[in-house]
Amino acid sequence: MGIGRRSALLALGGGAVLAAVAGFELVDHAVLPGKGRLDEALGRCDAAAPRPPAVPTAEAPPLITGSFRSQHRGREVGYALAYPPGYEPGARLPVCLALHGFGSNAEQAANTGGYPRLLAGAVHAGAAPFVIAAADGGDGYWHPHATDDPLGMLIDEFLPLIGGRGLEIDRAAVAGWSMGGYGALLCGLEHRDRFRLIVASSPAIFRDYADAERVNPGAYDSAQEWARYDVTARAAELSGLPVRIDIGAADPFAPAVRHLRDHLPDPSVVTLSTGCHDGRYWDAIAPAQIRAISAAFA
Repeated sequence: MGIGRRSALLALGGGAVLAAVAGFELVDHAVLPGKGRLDEALGRCDAAAPRPPAVPTAEAPPLITGSFRSQHRGREVGYALAYPPGYEPGARLPVCLALHGFGSNAEQAANTGGYPRLLAGAVHAGAAPFVIAAADGGDGYWHPHATDDPLGMLIDEFLPLIGGRGLEIDRAAVAGWSMGGYGALLCGLEHRDRFRLIVASSPAIFRDYADAERVNPGAYDSAQEWARYDVTARAAELSGLPVRIDIGAADPFAPAVRHLRDHLPDPSVVTLSTGCHDGRYWDAIAPAQIRAISAAFA
């Protein structure tokens, strides 16, 4: 709310309006609860429709699901594969890893943003085909912990597993949402020669360890672990990597992503547009992401 508008309101209502303005700004800056409802009311979550040329959608084959025993995670891990129409298991196709967010799983990751239907439509229109491949990473923010290493599971176990079924895994792509968006960036940092494209949607990153502890106490086991896997501190290492970061301007992680952008060698890889931290935004940005992933494999 600008100064001119504030002055006009004060002239009309005096102290009561002053209190209302102060309350509005405290909520808007998340000092008081209710920012999500405020963003909805102000239309900040109305993600813009995809710009043409939009990717057409088509009926996608059912997901292929299964599980395997992960030594890195110390448990049985579920996975899901989304093939484009006309291709079946055994087909020699490249892979885009899909990393889920907190509280989610492989099947949900494979379907986020309507990726399978967009992939089907893109392939029907002549785009390069690929397989969307997701595995359960738990809620540990995709980085190694003392007793759970989802990143090691992805690289050392899941990719070889699906590679043994005919998929091309030498140079994959990776896409992730929220916690998975952070995970996608971490994949690039930790394995910079493995990925043709790194797509981070609304990456759930933090300004400091205290912020991480406040928002998600299980994300990092210690301040030392946080420092080791803080992507902003390692922003310079993203130089030369094929990265795209998309986030809604009203997303609660947008301030941290802006901070990351200020430290990136190429800030233009970050796109902020209207939207919040939700499926509406991810649906809106998915067509451009599918085009970019397909182009990386073309």
